[in-house]
Amino acid sequence: MIHAWIRINFALAIALTSGAIAVAQESANLTAGPKSTLNTTQALDQLIEQNQQLEKQNQQIEKQNQQLEKQNQQLEKQNQELMEQINALRAAGAQGATASVREQAAEAPSAQATAGQRTDHTGQSSPQGSNEVDDKTEYPQASEGNPAIFGEFNPGRGFTVAKGEHGELNLSGYMVARYLNQFPGDQSATDHLGRPIAVMPRNDFQFHRVMLFSQGWLFSPKFLYSTFVWTVQDTNQVAVGGALYYDFGKYMTLGGGWNAYPGTMSLQGSHPYWESYDRVMADEFFRPYFSQGVFAKGNLLPKLEYRWMIGNNNSNLDVPAVKLDRELSGGAALTWLPTTGEFGPRGAFGDYENHQNLATRFNLAYTYSPEDRQGAIGTPAGNTTLRLSDSLNVFDTGALANGVTVERTRYQLVSASAGMKYHGLWIQGEGYGRLLDKFVADGKLPVSAIRDSGFYVQIAGMIVPKRLELYGGTSYIFGKYGDSKEFLVGSNYYPWNTRNIRMNLQLINVDHSPVSSTFGFYLGQLTGRIFSFGATALY
Repeated sequence: MIHAWIRINFALAIALTSGAIAVAQESANLTAGPKSTLNTTQALDQLIEQNQQLEKQNQQIEKQNQQLEKQNQQLEKQNQELMEQINALRAAGAQGATASVREQAAEAPSAQATAGQRTDHTGQSSPQGSNEVDDKTEYPQASEGNPAIFGEFNPGRGFTVAKGEHGELNLSGYMVARYLNQFPGDQSATDHLGRPIAVMPRNDFQFHRVMLFSQGWLFSPKFLYSTFVWTVQDTNQVAVGGALYYDFGKYMTLGGGWNAYPGTMSLQGSHPYWESYDRVMADEFFRPYFSQGVFAKGNLLPKLEYRWMIGNNNSNLDVPAVKLDRELSGGAALTWLPTTGEFGPRGAFGDYENHQNLATRFNLAYTYSPEDRQGAIGTPAGNTTLRLSDSLNVFDTGALANGVTVERTRYQLVSASAGMKYHGLWIQGEGYGRLLDKFVADGKLPVSAIRDSGFYVQIAGMIVPKRLELYGGTSYIFGKYGDSKEFLVGSNYYPWNTRNIRMNLQLINVDHSPVSSTFGFYLGQLTGRIFSFGATALY
C-alpha cells in the first residue's frame, strides 16, 4: 500500500516537472507566433487531464485500501475468537487431549504396545482391551502398565534409555517407606485347640518395598518382555523374575513366565493404585499368590474381559524346582464393565480421575491349586500361604490335630466383586468362598474339608480433587475355627496432582486377625489397633 503511494507521487512529480519545462520552453519562444501559443495551451490541457486521471486512480486506491483494512480487522477479530476457543478447549480438555495422544501413539510401533485397557481420565467411555502405548510423554498421568501382568510385578511408565530398529529398553520402579505400629504391645491369644499363640506386635520404620523393572520389545513391537527385582525389606526377601509376551491384538496377549493368579480384584493389575499400599484383611486371607506358568488376557466382547493362568503351584516364590510336585494350578476371571467400558488406569481403586459418567465393574474369579507342604515332616513347612481362620498354618504340625502334620491339600477359591465410580466417589465390595479338602496327613484328622467365607467393603471420596482423598472400609471372615473382623479409616494426600506419588495415613481396628505376615499390616490373632503412615512412589 505504501509502495503504491510512492509510485503515484513519483509519477505526479515527473509529470509536473515535464510540464514546467515545457511551459518554460514555450515562454522562451513566445515570439514563435500563434501556433506556438496553441501548442502550449494543448500541452497544459493534457497535463491537467493526466493529473485528473492520476487523482481518480489515487481515490480508487484509497477506496481499495479502506476495504482491505476492513477485511484485515474482520480477520483479526476471527483469529482472536479462534484463539479464545482453543484456550478454552485446552483448559477444559487437557486430559481428553492426553487420551487422544495415546490413541495416536497406539497406531505406531512402540516398546509398550501391549493389549490393555485405555482409560479416559475425564470419565468418558473408552473401549477395553484395545492395544495401545503407555505414552512416556504423559507425566504425571497414571500409568496403564502392562494389562497382561496381574499382580504386583507391573511396571510404571518409566524412562526409555535405549531405542533402536530391533528393540527398546525402558526402566521404572516402585518404592514404599512406612512406619507401622501394632498396639497394645502386650497381647496373648489361643488357637482353636486351646493352645497359646505368641502375639508380638511391632513398632518400627521400614523402607518397606522396592521393585525395579525393565520392559520393552525385541525384534517386533508385538514381542514384549518385562523383568523385575522385588524385595520386601521387612522379611529381607529378594526375588528376580520376568516374563515374555506376544500381543495378538485386543483379543489376546499371551505370555509365559512370572504372574499372579487373577483370583481377586487386587490381583488383576491394579497395584499400586489401591487405597493403601497393602491389602485389607479379607483380601489378604483368601487371595491366591504368584507362580510361573502361561497366561493370557484379552477381550471376549468390547466390555467383557478375561484373564487366565496355569502355573506350578499357589506360590512359587523362593521355591526351587526340586520342591515342586507334578500337579499344576490354575485360575481364571471374567470382568464386565457395562457402562463406560473402563474403570480407571489399571482398574484402579478410588476415583482420582473424577468420572463424569457412572463407571461400573463386575468380576467373577476361580482359583484351583493342589498344595504341598514343601518340607519333610519334622522340619518347618516351606509353604506358608494357607492359614486357618485362627491364623495357624495348615501345614504346621498340630494345626488340625495334636501331633498330626498335613502333607497335602487342595485349595479352591471363588470370588465375586462389584464396584462403581462417579464424580470422585468409589464404592467396591468383594466376597469370597474358600474350600480346603483332599487332605493327606501322617495321622487321623478330625475334618475332611474346611470351608471359610468372607467379604470386604470399601468406600472412598476425593475431598479435594487431585489432592486429598478420604476412605473407609470393613472386612469380615467367617471361619470354621473362629470369626474375625476389622474397621479402617484412612486418607491419601497427593502433593503433585498425580496418582504416582502419595502420602498415606491409616488406622485399623482389628479383632482376632487370621492373617499373619511380616510384609502386610496384620499379625496372627492380633486384637487392637494398627496405625501406619507411608509414602509411595511409582515411576
